Amino acid sequence: MKNFQTSMPLTGKPTGKKSKAELQAAVERLAPFHHAIDLPYGLSTYVPAASRQDRERTRMQNLLDHAWPSILAACGGSLAGKRVLDVACNCGGFSVHAAKAGAKSVLGIDIDPHYIEQANLVKEAVDLHNLDFQQLDLMELDPSKHGEFDLILFFGILYHLENPVLSLKRISAVASNVLAVDTTLMKVPIINRILDRWPMWHMRRVAEVDATASNITTSRWRPEEFCQFSPNSRAVTSLLEYSGFAGIERLKPTKAGLEKRYYNGRRATFIAVKYRASYPGVRLAHTSG
Repeated sequence: MKNFQTSMPLTGKPTGKKSKAELQAAVERLAPFHHAIDLPYGLSTYVPAASRQDRERTRMQNLLDHAWPSILAACGGSLAGKRVLDVACNCGGFSVHAAKAGAKSVLGIDIDPHYIEQANLVKEAVDLHNLDFQQLDLMELDPSKHGEFDLILFFGILYHLENPVLSLKRISAVASNVLAVDTTLMKVPIINRILDRWPMWHMRRVAEVDATASNITTSRWRPEEFCQFSPNSRAVTSLLEYSGFAGIERLKPTKAGLEKRYYNGRRATFIAVKYRASYPGVRLAHTSG
């Protein structure tokens, strides 16, 4: 299987301010990271001794192999001159990849300060000037402040949202072209195929986590019990249509060696294109000071 590199080769003297020992110490202090990102001096954000689950080693490469060619195709074959938004960017692996792929600018946002600290360490190490990270709730996105984005990466967040409808309206407000969504799908034993005829959401109350959690690289933002909704495939498509997107495609897992959940339908990636600027129903909420 052809791999799409998670970073461009880093050769010569690194331009970051940290020495190899300093960078390694910083990585180990902030580990584990959810994305395995190549750093100067032959280092990586993947630290086997600190890893909680093997997915930290494979997650980024898996999704790039599965979806990146289709994302680029939807963007006209290149990110040159394009603005990219990475929502729930975590430690920034996909933001870095987009920046290295030639995007004019990339903004990665996440609500968790630890993930943003990890991402900023990576940014400093790889010395990318077209990349920025901010601690920001997606509901705070505002086209008058942040502008519009040619490509929005919406990976691993849809099924964590308390209010997916208002959240997608907010995303649509800053989208000008392509939206890529990667999400867990609801799965009900035996009758799942029957339920897929209708758009449905599975509500779950998920427990709080602490620093000992095995999935700490994706759940650190959840120190208290949280209510979230997992969609089925029809619900994702319907919500994207309602939010102003068309040309919606659910990518088939054609590559060998992907995570099993892509083959069994528990996880899926969708690509959609913005086609309208107005919204049916409830308008976007605005808050006043």
